[in-house]
Amino acid sequence: MRPGVPGGDLATVIEAAVTEKLQRLEARRYAQTKAPRKTLAETDTSPRSRRIPAAVRRAVYERDGGRCTFVDAQGRRCTERHRLEYHHAGKAWARGGDHSVGNVRLVCFRHHQHLADLEYGRDWMDRCRRPQRSIGGLPAGVSVARVAGTKTPPAPHPCRPRPTPGP
Repeated sequence: MRPGVPGGDLATVIEAAVTEKLQRLEARRYAQTKAPRKTLAETDTSPRSRRIPAAVRRAVYERDGGRCTFVDAQGRRCTERHRLEYHHAGKAWARGGDHSVGNVRLVCFRHHQHLADLEYGRDWMDRCRRPQRSIGGLPAGVSVARVAGTKTPPAPHPCRPRPTPGP
């Protein structure tokens, strides 16, 4: 970094390195690349997995201006630009919603939790957010039946909503 920092000031070098790392992390999270592999038209937005395709993430980030889209009762938009998450606003992914640009928006961490509370109910979300306890010294998620070698399937996780039957 000598050409960029002729005096060799350590603080300037560290600041430049941290800035570059943050830009790389944001580029990965919001799928910001110089040469994308797929365009939005080539992207499959079906809800086969939880992962939102990179082309959709890019389009949503650009459309929403890299900022939370939550608007309060007084019509004020949240100004948060950090800890942003993608939220299925039209139809939730767990209820069969797709990953189309029209169904996904950016919201900050706190508003994402608030919207999930409204969608699924606070009691349900509190159970999902609470960490699982270990039982009898076993790690969370490991059943006694599995340790004993029986073929009993583990109980489903309480936060994995089952698909709702179609019309």
